[in-house]
Amino acid sequence: MDRKFHIVSIEDREMFAYNAAYQKERTELDRILSHPELRIKYAFEFLSGYIADGDDLMTAKCYDGIAKYSEKLDWSEAHF
Repeated sequence: MDRKFHIVSIEDREMFAYNAAYQKERTELDRILSHPELRIKYAFEFLSGYIADGDDLMTAKCYDGIAKYSEKLDWSEAHF
């Protein structure tokens, strides 16, 4: 059985790896942007991990985003 080997340059391998990482990141962002629940979760994670203490402007933007997407939630599926 003869095996055919494909010669791929280092630049091509780097390009393929970059494109795969970009596609993965883009897919994750699309998933987050398409669901209000995930946007709210992302905003809370950003609040707890990435905002410096005393950055009131960014904190206000996060809470405004949480309020905006809280209005779009489907409360018919909420379980109490």
